[in-house]
Amino acid sequence: MGAVPYIFRGCEYMPIKLKGVMIKHGISHPQLAAEVFQAKDVPLSRSSVNQILNHSYFPKSLPVENFKAQIEAVLAKRGISAEELATIWEPEGSDEFKGVFPVGSHVGKPAPKPPGFRAAKRPEPDFKPLEIQMLSPQAKRHFNLFRDPFQNDVNSPDDVFLSDAQRYVVEAMIQTALVGGITAVVAESGAGKSTLRKLLQFRINAERQQIRLIFPQALDKTKLSTGAICTAIIKDLEPETSVTSGLESQARQVKRVLLQSARAGFKHVLMIEEAHDLSIQTLKYLKRFYEIESEDGFGKVLSIVLVGQNEMRLKLDANRYPMAREFINRCEIATLEPLHGQVGAYLAHKFARCGLSIDKVFDESAFDAIRDRWTKIDPATREVKTQLYPLIVNNTATNAMNRAAALGLPIVTADLIKEL
Repeated sequence: MGAVPYIFRGCEYMPIKLKGVMIKHGISHPQLAAEVFQAKDVPLSRSSVNQILNHSYFPKSLPVENFKAQIEAVLAKRGISAEELATIWEPEGSDEFKGVFPVGSHVGKPAPKPPGFRAAKRPEPDFKPLEIQMLSPQAKRHFNLFRDPFQNDVNSPDDVFLSDAQRYVVEAMIQTALVGGITAVVAESGAGKSTLRKLLQFRINAERQQIRLIFPQALDKTKLSTGAICTAIIKDLEPETSVTSGLESQARQVKRVLLQSARAGFKHVLMIEEAHDLSIQTLKYLKRFYEIESEDGFGKVLSIVLVGQNEMRLKLDANRYPMAREFINRCEIATLEPLHGQVGAYLAHKFARCGLSIDKVFDESAFDAIRDRWTKIDPATREVKTQLYPLIVNNTATNAMNRAAALGLPIVTADLIKEL
């Protein structure tokens, strides 16, 4: 990163609070620049964003208030509260975010190391783990709840909280099913991948889509072979049909049952969960299933959706695994993002499904405290790391409610979250 000048075109170096808000909510400079426009619909440049954040210097092509209104609209769309927006143009008062990267930003490649160099182990951000708890009977009575909002909590599509990022992932899965293609849904453990899969199944049934889902049932996905995938396709489409022996016979049988089902007007999606455990050999041969064409030769009869944890990104790196590049280069990655600024909206949804207003349980300040609790700066890369996924937020809320009930506190506050 280049040095920031102390004075730029007469404006002193004085970072504004917008800089910290963007970092905390995982918004990079290029992302903001792409959504803010100068005169003649020219997008803002990254250097212009730097000048705004560090020197309060705005381009001259439009009035300053026009740029501010655009930036506030972009932040509001990403779930940033009106309270935070009200102060983003004020001076930060410190330089604590200098050199800090937002969640998911590219931080560049390391310089080449001399022969024999051995790097010391880098320190990781310190996330103090919380004991996994269930909501205690005392807490249920204390907050007038008749069931745990976080256990067995998804029994209908109305129970699913959808952020903009989650809606995008669901639509990506639906479009893959309808139009064809290969999509990999990638997220941390506890981010809600299985919940979105259930929502996809519901959408297909509710909208009466002519889509048939194929789920290989192997418990150990490291051992999922092409033969097992052939069996899954045949048995899910024609349950009473016996699977032939031999890969050549199975391949012909798979093509036959797919084409026969396609003649009846169906589309097909092979969905593999825990796909980060798949072997590179299996990934390589998934392309052969995807290449099966319809009888008129103008379309594919099978789409593929992989669902897995972040380790799957490594296996979908064509430079690392060139033997599977033909499959990898056709695969679109959809990332399930953390909750970021939507912690309050997420918890409000959970309690509304139990018939309780969120303000009866949590003070509004607690949401920022939860976000701060699970957001840290990596001491090595200065990149912001976060664990703000539903499973973590659920357990944090449960711990806090149990503690509040034990202490006789009326609601959960920011101070209580900080003590966990």
